[in-house]
Amino acid sequence: MISADKILNEQQLSRLLKRMKQEKEKSLLAIKSSPKQNPKEIRIVIDYFLFSVIAHTGLRISEALNLKWTDIHDDFLIIRPEISKNKKRGTVYFGTKTQDLLKELYDLKIQIIKKKSVDYIFSSNGRVASRSYMHTRFKLWIDQVGLPPSLSIHSLRHTYGTMCLDKGLSLTFVRDNLRHSSIAVTSKYLHLTKENREKIRDIF
Repeated sequence: MISADKILNEQQLSRLLKRMKQEKEKSLLAIKSSPKQNPKEIRIVIDYFLFSVIAHTGLRISEALNLKWTDIHDDFLIIRPEISKNKKRGTVYFGTKTQDLLKELYDLKIQIIKKKSVDYIFSSNGRVASRSYMHTRFKLWIDQVGLPPSLSIHSLRHTYGTMCLDKGLSLTFVRDNLRHSSIAVTSKYLHLTKENREKIRDIF
């Protein structure tokens, strides 16, 4: 069972992404005003897009890091078998917010990295960052916002699953988008939905 301290509520997620967006904008200003590329500032920019896309799609960190631009389609992305946890090809549907994020990142990578973005989406140098490095980055971000240290990148996936159910998406759709092995796995999110938590407050 997934415990409540492993997910973010909507306010926490909004606070985290808002802070990251603010820092992204500051970094972009610094990058555009300097003739030399600054890897630290570029990392902050890519962090914002990486963690935002994970929050909007429920991707696993290893899947997100290994995504290529060729995996992206109009309103869905393809998880290639070689980067999938179960070694099977998967499809993840997304909406206009994610479309906008990916388009913005594509345009920015051409502008600030000075090359066409035909490689890994969340890489600035053609190499894939390690999961451990990105977990460390995430911990730095949640610390900045004052969120519980029990949260991890995988918490974004749990949060996505819970929010999908909160917003009325069917259990089968959420199962398929998260590529769970069964409905039983997806059902673990049901007890964490906002609706159930509000009901218990009303009853007791």
